[in-house]
Parts: sequence; structure tokens; C-alpha cells
Amino acid sequence: MPRTEIVRQLWAYIRKNNLQDPNNKRKIICNDELRLVFETDCTDMFKMNKLLAKHISSMEPTKASESKKLKVEPDSGVRSSTETGPSVKISEELANFFGVSESEMLQSEITRRIWEYINVNQLQDPRNTMVILCDAKLQEIFGCERIQALGIPEVLAQRHLIRRS
Repeated sequence: MPRTEIVRQLWAYIRKNNLQDPNNKRKIICNDELRLVFETDCTDMFKMNKLLAKHISSMEPTKASESKKLKVEPDSGVRSSTETGPSVKISEELANFFGVSESEMLQSEITRRIWEYINVNQLQDPRNTMVILCDAKLQEIFGCERIQALGIPEVLAQRHLIRRS
């Protein structure tokens, strides 16, 4: 089964069993079944994919997909030297959206997390997948009800990112 389908079905299970924290929809409260998968009492939507990784293996690994994988030591949060890209200071608003206390992130990680949120919450316009239909949380970040997918980096740069020199 493709990873995207696994995540989609997992979210359907989470919603069906009312396992989202009502005050913070990004937080997942694990029942007995999810504790077996995630090995924790609760997690958030951004850590969920990392916790799933040990249960999913590629059927046909390719050099291109292997080179794109972020290398993070399990549970240490320490990024290896193979990660590249500019590190940027993020706004407090964006840090709160991600549920992190750090004020600095790799730009690639910011983009990955935004798209993960968009995909998990199915916010792409079904008639035109290049248009994102912003929910209340994305409206706070982007300041609009709809945004072109290609315009996301520009809006983030204008409103939430400060490049490190």
C-alpha cells in the first residue's frame, strides 16, 4: 500500500475513534491500538510519520527517493550532516503552528511540514490541485482563504522567515 494511503487510512481511524485532542487537532491521543503502532500515549501529526517509518518499507527503493530522505537519528532530534539547505529563523506564529519551541528550522523542513498539514487535512482544491483551500490555521499563517501552491514559499518568506547569513 502506498505511504499516502496508509496515512489517509490512519487519519480516518483517528477521526472515527475521536482520537484528536479537541483543543489542538494536531495532537493525537493514542488508544490501545495506536499505542502498539506509535509506542507512546500521544503524538502530534508532524511526529506521526516519523513514528510510522519503522513500520513501512519501500518495495522498490530508488536512488532518487533515497537521496531525498531526511536523515534524523531516531528519537534524538539531531540532524546529521547530510541534511542541506538554508537554516532560517521562523516567526513565533509559525513555531506555534508547528508546535515547536525552536525559533530556527531548515527551510526544507518548513516546506515539508506545511505540505504534510495540507495533505493530512486534504486542503488541495479537488478541481485544481495547484490551489490550496486554507482552513482557519492556514489562514492565520498565509492571511488568505486560498493560495496558489507555488505561492506558498513566497508568502512564508514575506511573513514568517528570516534568512540566516
